[in-house]
Amino acid sequence: MPKILVINPNTTQAMTDDIARGARAIASPGTSIDAISPAAGPRSIEGFADEVLASYHLLDAVAQARGKYDGIVVACYGDPALAACREISDVPVVGIAEASFHMACLVAHKWSVVTVLPRILPLIEEVVHRNGLERRCASVRSAPLTVLEIEADLDRAKRLMIVEAEKAVREDRAEAILLGCAGLGPLDKAMQDELGVPVFDGTACAVRMVESLIAYGVTTSRVAAYQPPERKELVSCPGSLATLYERREEPLGV
Repeated sequence: MPKILVINPNTTQAMTDDIARGARAIASPGTSIDAISPAAGPRSIEGFADEVLASYHLLDAVAQARGKYDGIVVACYGDPALAACREISDVPVVGIAEASFHMACLVAHKWSVVTVLPRILPLIEEVVHRNGLERRCASVRSAPLTVLEIEADLDRAKRLMIVEAEKAVREDRAEAILLGCAGLGPLDKAMQDELGVPVFDGTACAVRMVESLIAYGVTTSRVAAYQPPERKELVSCPGSLATLYERREEPLGV
């Protein structure tokens, strides 16, 4: 029975609970889902500084999960520290933005991301660029909404997201909409019904992709980009990370 860990990199438990419900609803029968937040870090991730703070504790959580799971989902739409997580994990690690990009590409020539605060736009544009998918991205649009306001009033969040999604379809020629925050996941099907185009919750996409990787019997390549960290001393870092650095495994094929 596959066992998947979903990590919400912020420390808002109510959001982690919502993410867990969505992940379990989409998972195949027999797949076990655990959802956690790191022990420390920001309550929400709404910029580059937030992302750096969250990433350190996210790495610790991934290190602690070694040997306990068959796959990991990073449930934040900036895909924070995704490459670093792959370096230290012994199982496939999938970010929700990357997963939604690739799944949307299968059913739409161009897609748009709708997200929260305008200050998030550069962060998500960087994620699109990092994945080399600028030509498939019609636009990235934002609503005047913070991450924590999603939890406070989901109906308001839906209204604001619909406004931006309609603009993306009408003005930017988007053929699918990607929800650019893990907290927006519960809105996917209601928005899809209203908009008449595919709407993707990144967590749902990532869970299904991790299941597919597990079923197909493949995991992260260790030959080049995602080699384990070089062996070295870490000063005042969590023991889970220090242990990994002390016992560096040699990458395959080298």
